[in-house]
Amino acid sequence: MKKKKAGVAPSPAAKRRESGGAGGGRPRKRARDANGDNSPPSHGDLIGSLPDEILGAIISLLPTKDGARTQALSRRWRPLWRSSPLNLKAVDLSSNPFKRFSIVSRILSDHPGPARRFSFPFIRLHKAKKRFAEDAAQIEAWFHSRGLDNLQELDISFDLLGRTPETEKRYPLPLSMLRLASTLLVARIGFCDFPTEIAPSVNIPLKQLTLTFVTISDEVLHRVLSACHVLETLFLQEIFDMGCLHITSPTLRSIGFSSLSLGKEELVIVDAPRLERLLFSLFEGEIIRVIRAPKLKILGPLSPLIAGIEIASLVFQGMIPVSLTRSICTVKVLALKFSVPDLDTVLDVLRCFPCLEKLYIIWVKHLKTSMKNVRSRRYDPLDPVKCLETHLRVLVLENYEGSEEGVGFAKFFVLNAKVLKEILFRVNEKIDKKWMADQHRMLGMETKASQDAQFVFRKRSYFNKYFDFDIHDLSVADPFERCFVDGVDALSGEAC
Repeated sequence: MKKKKAGVAPSPAAKRRESGGAGGGRPRKRARDANGDNSPPSHGDLIGSLPDEILGAIISLLPTKDGARTQALSRRWRPLWRSSPLNLKAVDLSSNPFKRFSIVSRILSDHPGPARRFSFPFIRLHKAKKRFAEDAAQIEAWFHSRGLDNLQELDISFDLLGRTPETEKRYPLPLSMLRLASTLLVARIGFCDFPTEIAPSVNIPLKQLTLTFVTISDEVLHRVLSACHVLETLFLQEIFDMGCLHITSPTLRSIGFSSLSLGKEELVIVDAPRLERLLFSLFEGEIIRVIRAPKLKILGPLSPLIAGIEIASLVFQGMIPVSLTRSICTVKVLALKFSVPDLDTVLDVLRCFPCLEKLYIIWVKHLKTSMKNVRSRRYDPLDPVKCLETHLRVLVLENYEGSEEGVGFAKFFVLNAKVLKEILFRVNEKIDKKWMADQHRMLGMETKASQDAQFVFRKRSYFNKYFDFDIHDLSVADPFERCFVDGVDALSGEAC
């Protein structure tokens, strides 16, 4: 029997033989797969085995660059991008606006269409006369391109051609854009002069329309709205050269306005039988008239800066009701904006909305108004505000500071809102437990008219923007919540 040499390690083969592995001894049994054989499991390319139609739908949802890059995956994927609905978002293509311009032109010449989405905000043209003409011709060619056939979503705006009030000019929206109107479902158009050549007989299947910094006449807008037979949501911001704006639509459910630049003219909702939401953002000076909107549920934020408000037969002048004998029973959610706590005016307004369920009070210090600072009339329980007796469940106080005036304002609702479920105090400053305890004591929790009422204090989120509500999202029951309810718990710092 030969002795092993001292200090010599066994070879790898010997180790395998000793452990019963490959090359010696009995081999280990390989685990059987689900099919009962000894072959290793193989799942293959599950995504690549999907039908072309499904893969094309996936590609059309990807960012533009990523969708185009799928051509390099394999021979199977190579033709799919060109046969998929085009999702062209220019901002993803380059940080250079002029390079972005040329890339868009190249993509539209290469892709045969159809298109799902074309997004190109703030298109910048060269200022030199010759280059400007070339760019304008190229933009005209885009809307004639097969790549935009059957387009469903359009989002375009143009860089201003002038930079001062004296030289400010907006780009004339190409008339060829109307070629795409017959398939558009969503349109956002900005910083341009709207074409006037719109035939009254045009049928546009738009459901959402946004016009910002657009020059358009009342007559042309009326023709546009008349052509949109299924339009549900409309947002207008900085509309020029219109004067008096009249809106008639049998299908609109949500309308939003922001700084319409109408001067002292009127905004008139003539007939909107399905209108549920009338929302304002940075809106002042104009007169608002709602002649017929029998389903109006959500309104505001109204402020004393609005010269006059008329809803059916109810008339306000600077937020003061001209007559308290008329009321609107359909409105459930109302937002009011003031510079200071003004309980007198708020209660007068609430008398006009007897079925109100949710009230937002936004205090904005820089608001230039001459409203009163304190309550001067004593509340008479024999002449109660109806919504305080039977309907008001939520009160939101935005920019609450815990001052004597603010506490007095909130405490009135604590003492008189009989079905109140929650008062949400949204504060800007950092607060501590002592401050919270003092607030609970001053607000008088033990004297609540509604024993179910809860006090909730939240610090306003740094990223929260005033009036950043989505006019078009009808799935959200209350569009003000995004602006005035999100934030962080006042003590824990956790998101709410």
